[in-house]
Amino acid sequence: MKEFFNLFIGNIGGTMFSALFVFAMIGVAINLLMHANSRDQNSPDTPVKFSFKFLLQDNWKRILLGILLIYVSIRFISILFVIDVSGNNELYLFAAVIIGFIYDKLGEIIKEKSNFLKVRK
Repeated sequence: MKEFFNLFIGNIGGTMFSALFVFAMIGVAINLLMHANSRDQNSPDTPVKFSFKFLLQDNWKRILLGILLIYVSIRFISILFVIDVSGNNELYLFAAVIIGFIYDKLGEIIKEKSNFLKVRK
């Protein structure tokens, strides 16, 4: 089981992998909330009052895409970069927030330009 766990998360260790994943999800949440703030409240497709449930239902494909891209990026980051977890981890954690934000922004753009990530109502 330990071998599977090591293959699943890569060479960076469980603690660092988890921290990077959480910070990347914070980046996703930041972009989702910024996008929700700019929604058209007069549109018949969105509720007038903010609804967290509606936010998740309307964007679940985009969120899932972000989670998968984040996992793959964190898992294989050691192929491109040398990650020294004994040093200053702040840079890695900040980069994870930026990665999560960018992936969700990419999902937002894809959702607006195509039907690929749109949720059928």
